[in-house]
Amino acid sequence: MKQIIPILFSILLIACSSEDDSNFMDDDGQVLSDSFITARINGNDFEAIPVDRGVSTISAQLVQSEVFFTFTIAGIDLSADITQGEAIALSMAGSSFDLVTEGVQINNPITNPLALQFAGGYSSNGTEGENFDFDTDGSSGFLRITAINKDAQTISGEFEYNVENSDTGEVLQITDGVFNNISYAND
Repeated sequence: MKQIIPILFSILLIACSSEDDSNFMDDDGQVLSDSFITARINGNDFEAIPVDRGVSTISAQLVQSEVFFTFTIAGIDLSADITQGEAIALSMAGSSFDLVTEGVQINNPITNPLALQFAGGYSSNGTEGENFDFDTDGSSGFLRITAINKDAQTISGEFEYNVENSDTGEVLQITDGVFNNISYAND
């Protein structure tokens, strides 16, 4: 028994970390993974985190041509049985992906159609849910890039926007949005 205690103590010391994980906590005090999308939708929590349920819950893709680019990030907040959920999507476009740098902020409404643009969307994936349109008129919100590594193809940022259901006129307020360390594909 005396020999086991030092071994267990050593394992405990190795397992402890002095790294501060407070930036990666959800509202319930749970530690989030390094990659996540969080927001508040009309005051309710939205949290897309990578899960191993056979369903991709976070995706991002960059598509470039010689004259423009589009970049889309999407996240799904799934229920425990993965039959219900909500989705948030952010899309940005412009003449060159070189314009997307750390610290850049895109504000709506867009005053220069040749500058960077963004739109945000929301959809309820439940069987009874309504689909909400993208805020394509660019009437509200912002998208801010807080970190980007184009070599590692990862991006982080913050966002806020409103989305109106084209069928019912209901407006959803998407606030306090954060996407962190999202890996993206470059097609």
